[in-house]
Amino acid sequence: MNPAKRAFLLQSALLVAPLLGLRDAHAQQMVSLIMGEAFDEAGRPKLMRPWQRTLLDYLEKELNLRFDVRTYPWPRAERNARNGDGLIFGLPKNAGRERALRYSEAAVSSTLWLVTRSDATFPFEKLSDLRGKTIGAVRGYGYGEEFERARIEKLFKVEDDLPSRATRLQRLLLKRVDAVLLFQTGWQTAADMEAELRAFAAPLTKDIPLPPGVTLSVLPTPVQVDTQQFFAVARSRDDGLIDRINAALLKQQKQASLRQRRS
Repeated sequence: MNPAKRAFLLQSALLVAPLLGLRDAHAQQMVSLIMGEAFDEAGRPKLMRPWQRTLLDYLEKELNLRFDVRTYPWPRAERNARNGDGLIFGLPKNAGRERALRYSEAAVSSTLWLVTRSDATFPFEKLSDLRGKTIGAVRGYGYGEEFERARIEKLFKVEDDLPSRATRLQRLLLKRVDAVLLFQTGWQTAADMEAELRAFAAPLTKDIPLPPGVTLSVLPTPVQVDTQQFFAVARSRDDGLIDRINAALLKQQKQASLRQRRS
């Protein structure tokens, strides 16, 4: 093939490639990311938490992609993920989900705490200590197989609610529930989280008639420790992204360990 014809064919290929949807290997990939809805005290969608944004920013840079974040109520979010509509983040594992979805390694760990009114605390060491109580949970969210078993056996009553922390804490302060379940990412102690929640709830108590000094308390024993959060994708749509995410998470962990050894 003479040089002129070769140049013509190359130029034609470059012009036609975008029309055919061909993508440069170095081009940024767009990935639909499904997450559960969260709302503020006014019922408005909450902004992404700093640790979530940091994690996604890292993966976007490391994997040369961009997340198109779409939020839904958790039941719909799970349904969309199972249907192959995108990657999902934060959906807990169970046997049924693992049959339909391929999960990544743990991207982050968190602890599940019980929060009560400060004038209505109770001893808690295990789920049987919740017998006869009403517990506030997020509709569509899973809290582990042991909890779900106790729920089915009606050891306690579960009031499902929207994932608005403010709304759920208001219901607790109004004695609609005995305690609420709250996940906290990171390594905070019960005392750390209690101080944070009391500051958060202070504006919520203005219109609630409470006895003097009554606020929120976090029971010292968590329901679950190191509850992990994952990315997952429908097994029929797993094109290698989960493996790439796993590699990036492992790299991030090694870098964090190296920084700790140096400090």
